[in-house]
Parts: sequence; C-alpha cells; structure tokens
Amino acid sequence: MEDAIYVAVNQDVRESKKTLLWTLKNLQVKKIFLLHVHLPFSLTTSSSRLEQSEIDAIQDSELNTSVNSLYKYRDICINKGGVSEQDVDTSLISGHDVGEGIVELMYQNNITKLVMGAGADSHYSRGMSITSRKAEYVSQHAPRSCKMWFICKGKLIKKRERSFDIGNPSDSFSEFSTSAEKPISKGRRRDEKDETESPKEHPVWILEPEESPKKGKKEPAEKSKSNGSDEDSRLEDFKCPISMEIMRDPHVAADGFTYEAEEFRKWLRSGGRTSPKTNKPLENHNLVPNHTLRIIIKDWLEKNPNHKH
Repeated sequence: MEDAIYVAVNQDVRESKKTLLWTLKNLQVKKIFLLHVHLPFSLTTSSSRLEQSEIDAIQDSELNTSVNSLYKYRDICINKGGVSEQDVDTSLISGHDVGEGIVELMYQNNITKLVMGAGADSHYSRGMSITSRKAEYVSQHAPRSCKMWFICKGKLIKKRERSFDIGNPSDSFSEFSTSAEKPISKGRRRDEKDETESPKEHPVWILEPEESPKKGKKEPAEKSKSNGSDEDSRLEDFKCPISMEIMRDPHVAADGFTYEAEEFRKWLRSGGRTSPKTNKPLENHNLVPNHTLRIIIKDWLEKNPNHKH
C-alpha cells in the first residue's frame, strides 16, 4: 500500500512513544501500521526444570505483553494522532533478531515508508548518527524502494530517500543536525554478530481490533553431576549481583544482566552510572521484568522453604 506508513515499535511503550508521536506530527498519515518483532524466550524443560505446560504459559504471557503494547500504541494513534481506528493496523512477527525481522517484513509486505528509532533516547545529542544496532542493520539491508526516517528523542536523525539505482544504499542518506558540531558516532559492540546473514523465516500475526529482553536473559545453570554443586549453581543464578540475595523481583538492565529491581534503582539513586557487573557505562536506565526467572525462582523457593528467609 503506497500511502501506508510503517512504524517499528518496542515492547516497552516508553521507548517508542516519541518515535510514533513524531510520525503522527510530521508525516501525512493516511494509513499506519505498527510493526513489532517479538523475541520469544528460549526455554527447555531440562534447563528450567519446568513442565512443558509451564513453559508454554510463560511464552504465551510474554507474547500477550507484546500484543497489549501494540494496542497501547494504537490508542496513541487514535487519541493523539487523530487517525481513525480503521486506518491503524498492527503487525507482529516472532523472530530471534529485531533487525532481521523488520527487513524480512519490508520485503514481504513491499513496505515503502518506514519510521524507526535510531538509538536510545538517553544517547541523543546534536548531530548524532545511528547508534542502534537494529537500526543500522535495517539501514544497510532494507530494500531501496523504501523511504526511511530514523528518530531519537522525538527528533529526526537521518532520512533515506527512495532509490531504484544499484549504488550504495548509504548514498541516499541525509543526516540532520541542529548545530555545526561533528556527528557523534558510537562504536558497535565487539560481540555483535555478523549482520550479513540472510533474514530467517518467521511466523507473522496480524492482530485484529504494547529491544524481549532476549538480550541478557540468564537461565539457571544445567544440572551438574553433583547435587550439591548443582544447588550452589542455581542459588548463584538466583542472587542479585548487587545485594547477593535471592531475587524476588528480577529485572534485566541495559547491560544484559538481571538484578533485583529495587536494588538496581538504589544503585542509580546513589550515583551509579555504570553497570554493577562490568563497570561499563549503561546505555540507559531502563528495567525490563524477567518473568521467566521470577517464575523459576518462585518454584524453587516453594520446593526449598528453608531459603525463604
């Protein structure tokens, strides 16, 4: 659909709300698609010690969280963007990489207009370049026939015009800066995988009328030969790296590690600006609930009541 605008959104509405609002304010929206790539948890009965039915319930719960997030974005379009309900659609794909999932949908649906985040809002600075790995991947692998806008903190960072030639896709990019400062470019993580691989096939759902934190999800260690060492390993997996106490409310931080939510917030309130685990700067201060680990810990504590206090 030539007039349709696709907006890539995260599960956490706070992360993509400004990107969506920029779209509604600055583009002529006749039809809008809210696009989300859901990263499912990868659990097995052997690694989690859960029944398959329990694993299915956890995965269904996470998928429902993504679906509810899409509905919240849809409400923003209707209530704040003045878009009629029939002109707001939602599209969710399940995959293992956000960038690959977005590119796959672009080719499948012949997407010609896409808006997405260029990086975490906390990284915004005048003249910044794309800092998001998934945005960088999309900018390099998207079809040339698609016009793209990259947004950070509600501001346009880069725009790529449509092109039908065979040159370098980056040749059609335009950078935006509010000053004459040299663009700031943040380096990519050393552990980033090779993004030249072809997108994988994933199932797609169209929801009829809310970046998982697959990153950093930590599962309990596999069962060892010794029951004693196995219990010690599981206990270590359950402990918050800050307090060294068993977590009741585990959340994943930007460094990819799981912490007791309140302990991490205390860390920030006391002036902490680096990862408690790696001592490297945190990309942002967001916390994402680790529902899987919370259920596993709860199950373990019920079976080991002596460790409740």
